[in-house]
Amino acid sequence: MNIATIPLEKRNLLSVMESAIRERSEQTAVADPHGSLSYEELWNGGLAISGSVEALGVQRQATVLVLLDNHVDNALAWLGILIGGRVEVSINTAYRGRMLAYIINDSQSELIVLDAGYLPRLKDISEELQTLKKMVVRGMSESDLADVRRDHPKWDILSFDEFIAGTAASPSVLNPWDLASVTYTSGTTGRSKGVLCPHAHAFGHSTGDGLGFTHPGETRMVVLPQFHAAGRWGGVYNSLIHGATAHLTGSFSASQFWHQAKEVDARTSELVGSMAQFIWTQPQSPADRDHAMREICILPLPKNMDEWSERFGVRILSSYGSTEAGSITNAVELKESSVGRVRDGYDVRIFDDHDRELPDGDVGEAVVRADLPWTTSVGYLGQPEATAESWRNGWFHTGDALYRDAEGNFYFVDRLDDAIRRRGENVSSMEVEMHVLAHPAVLECAAVAVPSEFIEDEIKIVVVVEPGMTLSANELIAFLEEEMPAFMVPRYVQFQTELPRTATEKVRKNEIRSAGTEGCWDRSANAQIKETPDPGNNDSQ
Repeated sequence: MNIATIPLEKRNLLSVMESAIRERSEQTAVADPHGSLSYEELWNGGLAISGSVEALGVQRQATVLVLLDNHVDNALAWLGILIGGRVEVSINTAYRGRMLAYIINDSQSELIVLDAGYLPRLKDISEELQTLKKMVVRGMSESDLADVRRDHPKWDILSFDEFIAGTAASPSVLNPWDLASVTYTSGTTGRSKGVLCPHAHAFGHSTGDGLGFTHPGETRMVVLPQFHAAGRWGGVYNSLIHGATAHLTGSFSASQFWHQAKEVDARTSELVGSMAQFIWTQPQSPADRDHAMREICILPLPKNMDEWSERFGVRILSSYGSTEAGSITNAVELKESSVGRVRDGYDVRIFDDHDRELPDGDVGEAVVRADLPWTTSVGYLGQPEATAESWRNGWFHTGDALYRDAEGNFYFVDRLDDAIRRRGENVSSMEVEMHVLAHPAVLECAAVAVPSEFIEDEIKIVVVVEPGMTLSANELIAFLEEEMPAFMVPRYVQFQTELPRTATEKVRKNEIRSAGTEGCWDRSANAQIKETPDPGNNDSQ
């Protein structure tokens, strides 16, 4: 789909669903291993949820938190929140402790919709939550809900069954500039930032050819979690826009991926690079080609993309973008490691440190702006300084180093900051360090990215212990596992008497990175932990 041909006022979920109801109301819109919803059922359920949200007193353009696994009800809640003009904030299901409290408080939400399995995490931090007053709990009996209401009287609690039985609301008029979501990302060294995403931006992010799109009536298999833009927009929203069916697998399994694809007759899907690597390392079998999958978008591309494509009989697509900018290049015809060419409707340049454009072949920072307003994000929630820094001189600065060749193909080189890319997640080194420093025996620490055997990065920390105290790597990791999502827990730990510093007392992270992992304690080896390749509650096997 060429986004440049879509009128700005039509770039929203309401317009997409109204068109779908006219053309394919009885077709399956979303499905999971336990059930499905037609376009009409999704629409009617969404209107009922919109009515329930209104009845709970949530104002238009106010935020609503979503802490749900990959299933049909997740898509239903998302649609109900948006078509009523509210703003969805999906929480990474791996978050717990301080980080979960931070996201909930920073979003300023009064209402959360969550699976019952995550309720204990909210109980643990209930005293820290500043604005949360109401919750909808899915998958809990009425007797158990009564106990929760008794123990936590400050929360108004509804069951999900009550939530979807609300009086249907009339859909709200949605403008291109109305917010659709606040999506938390940690693409820099600071704390996670809530990216403000208007409806026109969410629509544009979901339509990129490089993502791979299903034709009307076909099935797109969605293995990425819905708390990621790639899962929500590149998976579910992409399918709805193209009149397809989004099948949510619930979790990712490398050994079952092709069996699942055959079972649901999927034609397209999307993977992060580490997922593709885990699929590649499975023993060869007849299932490798016993499916109808036509094409898969992989981000970033596997190094052996030609062999991967040949073995599994699929066309590989790719793209480049970010939560803030959207999907801004398409790699439909792959050229070596290129992330593709600029999509229609966007302008992408390569700048130096002073925002001067660089010639082809020179590496610099990728910057972007859109031809039409509201088709990129509009800043960070409550962070005007970070917003001004990223959107300076009329361009969004991606923080990524790329170069462009003479034919207009772009190539990703590296990140410009200390962000770490691990298991499909952007991890802030500062956020890792904050959690490590919370241990009473830690005096100083530094977190860096080191190479992984599964593409992307692993996390290494160098720790200085408080004088007179003792701390083992096992003890530190056990502490962190209680407070951090699994993808953020460091793999490598090294103890030193001091951190290497410059003359101005800045930590020499380049020196720590270049030292590699020799002599480090390895969490995977010592704890015998089998890492999963993607975020959320997923199974690599």
